[in-house]
Amino acid sequence: MEEKIETPNFDKVNPIECVNAKLRKLQRKVASLYDARLRPFGLEGSMLAILFVVGKMPGINQKTLADKLVLDPSTMSRDAKKLVKRGLIQATKGEDPRNTVLALTVQGYELLEQVSPVWEAMHHKISDLFGRFSVQQLDIMTEAINQNMDELRA
Repeated sequence: MEEKIETPNFDKVNPIECVNAKLRKLQRKVASLYDARLRPFGLEGSMLAILFVVGKMPGINQKTLADKLVLDPSTMSRDAKKLVKRGLIQATKGEDPRNTVLALTVQGYELLEQVSPVWEAMHHKISDLFGRFSVQQLDIMTEAINQNMDELRA
């Protein structure tokens, strides 16, 4: 027989109200929709994000890119290696040999030409479903977190 103990702190917890759980659930559902569309191209969402940013910012270093996309270093490194191996990006040492600089190859640009309409169609479907105001709210929430990271970590 289980022994019952007093749990006043735990008793106040309502997991259904958890903001983190709600955001993670939303992220997983939306990501699964995008991933299904990207699968025929052999891409995952984080890989496409890397290709998009590298295509828009040739010569970006890997650390800056990881920070911009909020990717942990291991995910960034793993995905960059896959993209290099597929011939989609070129990685070279920067002026500081500790930095790896990334640029799209011709194959990378060609793939983005194929993927972009597929991504754009899903983007519009999701944006239309959420509505402009809700999408703007996502930006506002992200900025609120960014501006308060130190306080929230304390």
